[in-house]
Amino acid sequence: MIPPLPRTSPRTTHRSTLPAARRFQSLRQGAAAALIAGACLVMPAQASETRIAGLTTSLAPADGFAEFGDTGTDRSFHFEISFLETVLSYGPSDDARPVFLLANAYIIASQQNHGIAFFDRQLVQFGARMSDITRSSYLAAQSLLRATYADRVPLLKRISWVNATFRTLETAETLSGGKNPLVKWSAGLIYAQVPGIFGKREAAIDALNWLVDHPETEPTPGFFREAYRYLAELLTEDGDAQLVQMLRQKSGYHGQPPAVPFTGWFASSSDSGLLFAPTPWIEEVVPDRVFAIRGFGFSDFHFVVSANGANLISIDAGTQPFSAEAALAFLAEHRPDLPPLTHVLVTHAHWDHIGGQSHFRSLSPQPLFIGHDNFAHTIAKNTSRVPRYQQFRSRHWEDAWVASYQPDVAIRGATEMEIGGSIIRFVPTQGGETEDALLIEFPALGTLFMGDALMPFFGEPWEEEGSVDGAIESIDAALAMNPERILHGHYGITIIYDAHQLPAFRDALAWLAEETRRHINVGYAAADVVKLNLIPPGIERHPEVFLGYLAAYEAAIGRIADSMTGIWQEDVTGQAPSGLDVVGSVEYGRMLVEYLDLSPREIATGLRNMLNGGDNALALKMAVAAVNADPANAAVRELRNEAADRLRSANQYFNPFKFATYTELRDTEHLPIPRHDNGDTDDMATALKNAE
Repeated sequence: MIPPLPRTSPRTTHRSTLPAARRFQSLRQGAAAALIAGACLVMPAQASETRIAGLTTSLAPADGFAEFGDTGTDRSFHFEISFLETVLSYGPSDDARPVFLLANAYIIASQQNHGIAFFDRQLVQFGARMSDITRSSYLAAQSLLRATYADRVPLLKRISWVNATFRTLETAETLSGGKNPLVKWSAGLIYAQVPGIFGKREAAIDALNWLVDHPETEPTPGFFREAYRYLAELLTEDGDAQLVQMLRQKSGYHGQPPAVPFTGWFASSSDSGLLFAPTPWIEEVVPDRVFAIRGFGFSDFHFVVSANGANLISIDAGTQPFSAEAALAFLAEHRPDLPPLTHVLVTHAHWDHIGGQSHFRSLSPQPLFIGHDNFAHTIAKNTSRVPRYQQFRSRHWEDAWVASYQPDVAIRGATEMEIGGSIIRFVPTQGGETEDALLIEFPALGTLFMGDALMPFFGEPWEEEGSVDGAIESIDAALAMNPERILHGHYGITIIYDAHQLPAFRDALAWLAEETRRHINVGYAAADVVKLNLIPPGIERHPEVFLGYLAAYEAAIGRIADSMTGIWQEDVTGQAPSGLDVVGSVEYGRMLVEYLDLSPREIATGLRNMLNGGDNALALKMAVAAVNADPANAAVRELRNEAADRLRSANQYFNPFKFATYTELRDTEHLPIPRHDNGDTDDMATALKNAE
């Protein structure tokens, strides 16, 4: 996944007042710019195709792609595949993110054959409209699908299949001029894993070395984990144990490589808790004025230098006291010339945004805390239950870190104040995550801090919180301010919901909320609605919101359904209501072992068939039950781990809560990566040069 491309069209400065459904209809008929800001998609050459989905009209694949976009019953359900097949069928994407996300989804769903056919169709139908660099990314993604599908090709045809895959990679390398990191990454991983008879060891080392030598090309922190992993494996036989150990540390796997590749930005461990960035790094968002510090706790730190240069202002207080201390020290290490911390502006009182407050309050002089007056309910939820999973808040977590929080200055309504010559505007909203959301704007810097008012999970899934309507209210308030940039409380959220992405996303989210309520009202369950593949017609002309809509889809439906139903939920068939019974893992284990009388080998075969069919969640549920029934069954335990890895991979960009949960179900950790700064990179490159 790569960061957004530079803007190629003006930022939207106002929003249509049409109802959401009508607004998307009008977008289909309007003449828009050829390239959309942020994430580029060549303009579709045809009108939207639609289909009936439940009670509504949803976007269908473009003409020529009718067999894609709806998994039906012939393959396992994965919304990300259905969605991306549908929207990408309208034109080639110059943004490689959705292309590689789709390739990854095909791989973990064991649907490479469908993916190969889809990309073949794209290259044939849209190839003439693609730039060389775009075509090289498509070919690299297709090569990954071909390589991971090779073991299903008949043996007599397999060698020619693999050689054809090599030729595809070579074409991609030529088209990119040898400078596309996605092509290098794909080639390195593929060449590293083919049998030695193909003679690709040196080519693999060359491609992976190129990535190490060009760390600035890493699409997002964590993307090169696999490059370090496979380079370590290739160089093990050379006998340089120190270099191999260095590479393994850079991968973050430490001898426990997962069953599928990982490129995402999450990390989780019982010591650090859940991280939205896998390695510490600093971004100077506005030169000398606004700094983002990432990789210290679940939330990001943002620091602003006041207009007169006398004050350092923190936006929020981090996740834990130790992460707050480390983040402040990291900032001082990179910018020792900054003034002392004098103010902490709190966007909301969630545990990951105030958990480090005690460290900030221990400073001398003590900074002044400013926050919403409506914080008590959020604090109560933070401390009302002990989280079962330690990789969320960390095993060191103490409720006292948040229980004592209280702002020194409480904001009760829209407020403007001045700190060190900087005018700051505070706008309370209901918020999409908590009720005490506070938007904080620095107008002179063109910067708005939204905290988690637009968290696409709409609250922590384990808690009864979050509101889709609150998120829409917060978006409306943000759009009214017309900021140049928006910084959210977490790196990934900042990437997919920036200022130019919000108008179209707001409309897509409102459409989804309206259609979800319509279905829940007549007896659809949340799972039924998710499987309808609800895609607003017109969204294909707004690729800047593809990833944002994908990230919010399932959680938005779940939160709305939760607010409309009781402890029981109907389903659309009337045959599978939920909440009526207490059947769980123990009963599933008894079913497998006692009632179906399956041997350990037969259970393993069944689980393998589920994985080969892409039913990863079903495989994990059954594998957990089988392991509980027979803890000594090592084969089933390995299959459980593979199922969990596939589900972690499916969520490695969009759902940190699922990611951490599946990581713990696998009995492993996804460790942070050692600091990724110039000195460390130079040391690595030097070590590799010496090894050569």
